Amino acid sequence: MAHLIMTKGERVGMKIPLQKVTCMGRGLDMDVRLDELTVSKRHARVLCNDKGEYIIEDLASSNGSFVNGVQVTTKRLKDGDEIRVGNNEFVFHAESEDSAIAPPDRTLLDIGEDTSSTSVISSVDMLQDTSSVLAGRETTVDELMRANFRLGTVLEIFQSIGTGLDEDALLNKILDKLFEVFPETARGFIILRDPETGQLTPRASRMEKHAKGDEERLEISETILEHVLDRREAVLSADAMHDERFASSQSILDFEMRSMMCAPLMDEEKEVLGFIWLDTQRIASNYDQEGLNLLASIANQAALTIANARLHSRLVRRERLEQDLRNARRIQNSFLPTEPPDVEGYEFVDWYGTALEVGGDFYDFISLPEGRVLVVVGDVSGKGITAALMMAKMASNLRFYAGAHNGPGGLLRALNQVALSSATDMFITMLIMSLDFRSNTVQMSNAGHCYPLVRRSDGRVERLEGGNGFPVGITQEAEFPETSFTVQPGEILCIFSDGIIEAMDENGKLFGYKKLSDAMERADNSPLDIVKNIQRAVREHAGAAPQSDDLTLVCFGRVDGSEEG
Repeated sequence: MAHLIMTKGERVGMKIPLQKVTCMGRGLDMDVRLDELTVSKRHARVLCNDKGEYIIEDLASSNGSFVNGVQVTTKRLKDGDEIRVGNNEFVFHAESEDSAIAPPDRTLLDIGEDTSSTSVISSVDMLQDTSSVLAGRETTVDELMRANFRLGTVLEIFQSIGTGLDEDALLNKILDKLFEVFPETARGFIILRDPETGQLTPRASRMEKHAKGDEERLEISETILEHVLDRREAVLSADAMHDERFASSQSILDFEMRSMMCAPLMDEEKEVLGFIWLDTQRIASNYDQEGLNLLASIANQAALTIANARLHSRLVRRERLEQDLRNARRIQNSFLPTEPPDVEGYEFVDWYGTALEVGGDFYDFISLPEGRVLVVVGDVSGKGITAALMMAKMASNLRFYAGAHNGPGGLLRALNQVALSSATDMFITMLIMSLDFRSNTVQMSNAGHCYPLVRRSDGRVERLEGGNGFPVGITQEAEFPETSFTVQPGEILCIFSDGIIEAMDENGKLFGYKKLSDAMERADNSPLDIVKNIQRAVREHAGAAPQSDDLTLVCFGRVDGSEEG
């Protein structure tokens, strides 16, 4: 099959088999993903027409597609053409006359029932170190020479393959090298277990053009799979078509193959990742015990290389996820206030920390006409990405509706309708205080949130109860009553999420209202010192225990000492 070889880019030397349509770009759904900004999400594609010709087509990319240095919209490719996509370069190679790489998604794997004996003509125990089978006994010169040849061949193969980290390209390179080592091979397959489902799945295949039978179907008897997957043995049948030990394995007879070798791929924990299968209709001189030993050695090294590629892939996906979460956190923080309100006679202090990269807590200060400031703290049920998305929605709607409703109760009713229309099972606890700093009065409505605390001017700490209703997003019939009070000189109000009072120590004991009240009483009479004292108390209580929930704390109070107006 025709293919591309990357000559410049992140994975130089990678071989890319071309399908009927092969798409290239930065998008996650591309066949050839090129993760850099010079490449468009859908940059170009290579098509194979009915005549077997390959044509490159630019997909209206930002920086264009080039063949032999000339920008093209569509261009028929010739063997040796140089293709440039962004900062990546490839060389096109036309289909080989002797062999072809088959698309793995066209290979059908058929495991047939049989009742034959499970003995085979020859096998190699893959649980034994194939590089040390001669240790501990006398050896002949011929045995040493064969062992040296095996080790040298394995070393040469994997030095030429390199440290490729793209799994699909790596599997095709391994097959290419196997066809070089076993030149009489007609078909080769690499079958791997899906890491999620455990299903055996064809991942790479290649066959000589003179191969007989259905080249898109690999039929394997249960007899062979038992030796390969259960016993972890490499299997050789020098003439499977006439081997009476496979006589009732109908799948072998159907294909009429003369010889086959199959070896399991095992990681360092001896878990079977899949297997390599080679077969031929020829009388193959290297389909013998020595050839099986060599295939077993190659399979052992191939399995480690595949495992490393998978580990790298997981690390890359994890890094991308962590980067996405860091970006999400920056976006989420953009919904939060950049600084507290500047109100004469009042001081506002806030503290915010998520248990994960993103969270469901939010708070806001919204300045309104006629000398009013809304102070809001909310907590979306749950944590993580889903809660963060709901938090972003509620934070934006909060500002949208804030000026259109008189009082916290009316604002909560509007937000309740928004939450119910989102068709999720999530709800939001929220406390809203509307501070009129001209009269020093507060209107408060509490939608299922933690009771706020107030530190009086004499140092006593009390709960502020009243104005209690359902959380937002529970029911259409929810009521959101209000309560009012006056902020006296020297009084400081503290609003917080349940992450504060439910912070746990190493034994699972909660921080609670009592320790929160004690921390407020011990602090100096300023919002800043109260926040610092609460932070210190929560950290001392938690000790080495991980943070289990988002933490949000807002304190504000009168610091001018004037009488209320």
